[in-house]
Formats: sequence, structure tokens, C-alpha cells
Amino acid sequence: MTDRAAAPKRVLVTGSTGAIGQPLSRHLTARGHTVRGFARRPTPGLTDYVEGDLTDRDAVRRAVEGNEVVVHLGAYPNPADFIDVLLGPNVIGLYHVCEAAVEFGVKRLVLASTVQVISGHPRDGRTVKVEDGPMPVNHYALTKVWAEATGDMYARVHGLSVISVRIGWLPRNTEECRRLAASAHGKDIFFSIDDSDRFFERCVESENPPAGKSVVLQATSKPTGTARMDIESAREVIGYVPKDIWPEGLPFPID
Repeated sequence: MTDRAAAPKRVLVTGSTGAIGQPLSRHLTARGHTVRGFARRPTPGLTDYVEGDLTDRDAVRRAVEGNEVVVHLGAYPNPADFIDVLLGPNVIGLYHVCEAAVEFGVKRLVLASTVQVISGHPRDGRTVKVEDGPMPVNHYALTKVWAEATGDMYARVHGLSVISVRIGWLPRNTEECRRLAASAHGKDIFFSIDDSDRFFERCVESENPPAGKSVVLQATSKPTGTARMDIESAREVIGYVPKDIWPEGLPFPID
């Protein structure tokens, strides 16, 4: 990829203070895109941001208005109680984002899903493909299955271009790096910060999928062994090619 986007876009990044959203906001800005952040606190490095909660419909509408692309990363990111924790940000918040995208004529909607939606598939040495279907084992993953189905409906019914991204294991700190390193399979679903920037860059800049179509893509760096998730369709659809392999592409020490 070049250092600058061929056609700069107006992009909203929700969850713009998070482990993926904050570096992505910097990366997209450096490529020439006009980036607005949305989070519950100010977004470092951005002068254009909206402070608010995903359950606040008016705040979400203010954030979405005027943008061509929405990268929706905001969510509660771990297994938790469905009613008390997950329902607000992961279900109601998703609804507000999608409805605002339709209202304000957003062209491309990128929705964060998770590797956890395929956790129930047996670890028998076979690489899981998107067409194998979801197999969640917790309510957090169920909210992401809902997100994938929601994105597909908004593409078909409202004519948006939608990419749902099953994000691999992206360590958020040194402790998570240690857990990943100790995991028997963690290195095969590792997703570096740098590869995450590259992946979502392609989601913003690719012409695929066209309006009215949706796709589910799986996102990891290069596996050290047998890939848990097939990422070939990401190359075919948006041109994503990972560059890192564990432990490359991390912004903090792992020891």
C-alpha cells in the first residue's frame, strides 16, 4: 500500500480510545483521511471527536453525521453478563450506529466481530472458514454473531456496503501478551497492532464489497503453525496481506 490514500474519506471511528481504535485513528489520519473519534472520553491525537456513550442515540447521531465510512469498534470487549453489561453497548449501541448510518447516508459500515464467534469449532487441525458458520460459547460472542447478521440485513435492506471483521487475538497490554504466549493456540490467532492498522485501512479504502453487499472477513497476522481462521477471503476481497508474525508489530514490551 502507498503512504497516502488515493481517495481520502471522512471516517468515524467508534471506540477511538481503545487498543485498536486509537492507533487506527492515527494511521488513517496519516493516510490523509479526515477522522472523527467517538468514545466516552477525549480521543488523544484527534481534534474532532464526540464524547458519549453508545446507548445515547443523540450522541451517536452527532458522531455519525457527515461521515462516509463508519468503523464501529466500540463495544464491551469481553465475556460478561448479557443484561447488565453487554446489552447496552453491544446490542443497543450497534442499533444506534446502524440506524444513524442509514439516516446520514453512510456508504461503508465496518463492524467489529471476534474470533470468539468460532470458538466452539473443534480444534482438530482444520482451519475454520467463514462458510463453516459461527459457533459461539459465550454471550459476548453471541452479540458479535448478532452484529454480523445485523450488518448483512442493513446491506441488503438499506443498500450499505458492510464488512464484518472477526478480529483475532490482539493483545491490549503486556499481561495479555504473556497469556497469549502461554496459550497452546494463541500464536495462531495473533493479530498485531500494525496488521490491524493495515487491515482496517483496507476496509476503509477498498472498493469491495459494493453497495448493497456484505461480507464477513477474518483478521489475523501470520500464524506460527496451522491457521485457526482462514484469512484468504480478506486478501481476495479487500487486498489484506499480513506482514507480522508473533511477536512482531506490538507497541509495548512482552517481557
